[in-house]
Amino acid sequence: MSATLFPRYPAPSGRTYMPGDYASARYTAQSGAEVRILYGNKRLSSTLQLVYNNITDTEAEAFLTHYNLVKGTFESFKTRGNPTEAGWTGSAGELNTTAMVPDTRWRYSGPPQLQSTYVGRSSIVIDLVAVTI
Repeated sequence: MSATLFPRYPAPSGRTYMPGDYASARYTAQSGAEVRILYGNKRLSSTLQLVYNNITDTEAEAFLTHYNLVKGTFESFKTRGNPTEAGWTGSAGELNTTAMVPDTRWRYSGPPQLQSTYVGRSSIVIDLVAVTI
């Protein structure tokens, strides 16, 4: 795990969060009877897409620097607070992956996507996947 924390900025302009699912298996008999087995009480493979529109180039560069520091999609990392909740006004528990699974770390699922929007301003899209250590 990397000691490098994910950059923290105000709430993202947009967020797409998929809470993942519980580890389970389904078996179907020839008769059609179905048996399901639950293999744990923690959700796995939550994904998070953060969009930061019109931030400064310096702020955008911090995300690119972080991506390089954690060796792209290789290392997992902690966040300051919970990026799933930043700017969310509903119940914090529903989006709080870290509270649901205390050992949650994040990992990039691909490189950040940077778009220059104006001189000195950029937008960046960051795709993360939750990893339980």
